[in-house]
Amino acid sequence: MKKLYNAFATGLLIFICLSGTGQGFHVKQVITGNSGKFEFMPPFEDYVTLQQYDPANQATAIFGAIFTQSVQDILIIEPFAYVSAQDTIAKYNLNTLDRIAAVADSGVNKLVICDGKLVVSKQYPITTYFASVRDTSDLSLVTNIEGISGEAAGIVCAHDSLYMAVNGGWMGSDGKIAVIDPATWTLVREIQLGSDAVGIFNLYLYKDQLISVNKTPYGVPDLGSLTVYDPETGAFQNHLFGVTIGNGCGINDSLIYVVINNGIGSVNLNTMLIADSTIIPDPGSSLFTYITSAAVDTISDRLYVNVGDYFTPGYCLIASSSGDSLTSYATGISSEAIAIDYRENAAGFETGEQPAVNALVIYPNPADEFIRIRFQKQLATCRLIVTDLAGRTLIQHEINAPAGITERINIRHLSSGVYLLVVEHAEGNAVSRFIKR
Repeated sequence: MKKLYNAFATGLLIFICLSGTGQGFHVKQVITGNSGKFEFMPPFEDYVTLQQYDPANQATAIFGAIFTQSVQDILIIEPFAYVSAQDTIAKYNLNTLDRIAAVADSGVNKLVICDGKLVVSKQYPITTYFASVRDTSDLSLVTNIEGISGEAAGIVCAHDSLYMAVNGGWMGSDGKIAVIDPATWTLVREIQLGSDAVGIFNLYLYKDQLISVNKTPYGVPDLGSLTVYDPETGAFQNHLFGVTIGNGCGINDSLIYVVINNGIGSVNLNTMLIADSTIIPDPGSSLFTYITSAAVDTISDRLYVNVGDYFTPGYCLIASSSGDSLTSYATGISSEAIAIDYRENAAGFETGEQPAVNALVIYPNPADEFIRIRFQKQLATCRLIVTDLAGRTLIQHEINAPAGITERINIRHLSSGVYLLVVEHAEGNAVSRFIKR
């Protein structure tokens, strides 16, 4: 059964069955944030720009400008993009490419939506309140989160808690994870990961465990690490590698893609060994040309890799997940943020007969805190699995399903977005889509 589910999870990237009708997903567009040329003093002439790339026709267009000096993150929750750019947070409608809202806020870094709110981690020049919570509609301030001990970066919302990487900035000597209660937006505790997790930056969720990418500090050659933390037990393990580690790029199946030795490599999350150290080679760091940001397309098994020298316009390399170059397109200067806009196809594909699909109804959809599953007929023991679009398991449990029974699943800890309910059953597996608001 497990093997069958693994095949199903892989198939989700292409075929998604919803109430008997297949629903596919595609990449509508790729959004890049160009920081522009760094200018030391006013009057400033170069600013952050936002760029759209359409994979269908390979066209690009600049659609927005933020009048500041750097971009830190782009978070896409269909149909909106939230952008953090040094001293500004902005929201855009990706259907119209219009700006909806913008607010001033110092030291903004990474973004996530948790419990219906936009959470922002903070860094220099902030010296207190290293995280804030904002309304997703107009970006107004809800609250500042007190007590986080230093500069913060990547964020994950899971297991009824919000987890935030705390690296303390460039002078940080260890890595920590702040645990925050979204019900009260208060700091519960900080988990000390030790000096081997120095440079903690990106956070990901994989098989109910947190994975942190710990960037190699400046001046420390050939030593980087990843940390695995289990929220259920509190246990963690730092995995050291004899390479320099940069930004995380994303997870696809069991591989996490990270910047390794100024190129892009991968680590197998099941074995915690480097799977490939040079999927994308170093573009020329000895001549000051670097990978400035990258994203993993889990639908098409592609890598979008921005390359530049921070002074002149760069380019985005599109490659297969194994590193084969497919095409490229021109970008602006210092393309330091990138995100992929996944959309559901208007018409999907048939995946064959799925008897279990017609045996259940999911409601409400969209949902806020819970989904309810009503079984239309008697089913023997079945397994319910909630995954994201990359096939990563977020929730799972086994139940008996008599006809008419209603099963409730708590999804309050999930971030807003599209998720999949996988039903493993002897009569046949089924996959249904739902939306967490």
